[in-house]
Amino acid sequence: MDKKQLHMEFMSILGESHPGLTFEEYRDSCVFLLFYKYCCLRFDKELDDAYKLKEMVRMAVRGKLQIPSFLKFVESASAYIHRASSQFELTEFSYYRRMAQNKSQEKQKSFARFIRKIIKKIDAWDCDQLLFDQYPYLLEELLREFSKMKKETFISQGVQNLYRLFFSYSDSESKRVILPDFQYGILFKTMFEDESNVEMFGYDENEEYIEIINILAYMKRLPFTAVHLYPKKEWTKQSGLGGTVDRIGVFMPDGIDGGEYMMNLSDLPWDREFMTSKTKGEFPFILSGLPYLKKKGAMVIIFPSALLYREGREVQIRKYFLEELDCLDTIMLLPDQIFNSSGQKEVLLYLQMNRQREDVMFFDCSELDRMDEDQISKIREALEERKDIPGFCTSASKARIKENDYNLNLPRYIAKSVADIKLDIEARRKRIAEIDRELKEIDEKIAMYRRDLEL
Repeated sequence: MDKKQLHMEFMSILGESHPGLTFEEYRDSCVFLLFYKYCCLRFDKELDDAYKLKEMVRMAVRGKLQIPSFLKFVESASAYIHRASSQFELTEFSYYRRMAQNKSQEKQKSFARFIRKIIKKIDAWDCDQLLFDQYPYLLEELLREFSKMKKETFISQGVQNLYRLFFSYSDSESKRVILPDFQYGILFKTMFEDESNVEMFGYDENEEYIEIINILAYMKRLPFTAVHLYPKKEWTKQSGLGGTVDRIGVFMPDGIDGGEYMMNLSDLPWDREFMTSKTKGEFPFILSGLPYLKKKGAMVIIFPSALLYREGREVQIRKYFLEELDCLDTIMLLPDQIFNSSGQKEVLLYLQMNRQREDVMFFDCSELDRMDEDQISKIREALEERKDIPGFCTSASKARIKENDYNLNLPRYIAKSVADIKLDIEARRKRIAEIDRELKEIDEKIAMYRRDLEL
């Protein structure tokens, strides 16, 4: 089996039927079993001999593997894996705990059928060395495909291209990054290229997402001390990151409620009066994250476009960003096509601390049908040269923004170009005459039918 065949076999997991399981149960079953297979390959025959993986495979092939026996097998293997690599203990995975607590016979049967199917499939990949070498890349690709199956976790290639563009455009290095609500970690790879030299910090309310990214980082041999992921409710208790972070990537196209912050309010270096907004909290949320950044640190954010023009306290926050912090560099209205669903408009904000420029770039990309390499190159060129391209982008001074009362809505800065349309008057007159004749014929037919029916 070569790389291409192995890739096809690995990705064929996505097409396996899973009646009785939810999408999350199906995904987590695959990730858990694939990780166990990786451990078997990494620790070679020691794990296999001690905990009889072949016996589990034989039971699966015979259709006799049930959830109680599977859980006992995991418990036996868990201690060994923990001794071999203290980073993991299988019985601490949320997947294992949910299975152990599940008392529904029907659900247990659904899990057993699916586990038997996946174990047989994995065991049939008779190319251990190639599989071991390719595992991190194959699992990453599988996770990317899983993310496409659910709106909440979908981040298109076009969106990733934009994050990559702006972080490469920034003056900051990619050494330490923060991903709030890190969305499967799909942005993880986007934010840096040299994975061996990066520390990742982040939080998410989904425990299984944290486990997935820890597994992926482990497979890529990232140091245990390089990945710091927390439950969302635990994040603001972390300290010591202020002024140490190179990049922050935020992807929340559905917005965020008031009262959610990246940093504990007591640690903020500026007036907390801005943070008491009872409306949507996108700008206060951004403001709470800025103290993490280094002198040249950068933040790229995707939020609903309404934050550009909301009234009330957010006007004062926009003024603060521009006049006091001077960190708002670029605003871009995004096309619906690069998101999983259309509806409200989304906007990208690029912020950089201690920037050298005085203007703010505005881009209207709302009518683009893609965000490919050609478009990215065009945007990069306009950014670097601070170009004015009618209908597409413009450079606005702080004075101009002040004249607009710090309203950042795109139409105030970029006028849509309307092409002149030449009308063929004579052709339209002829068409009107044809329509009149057709209407006259229809009236005559209606009159004839009325006479025939004596109406």
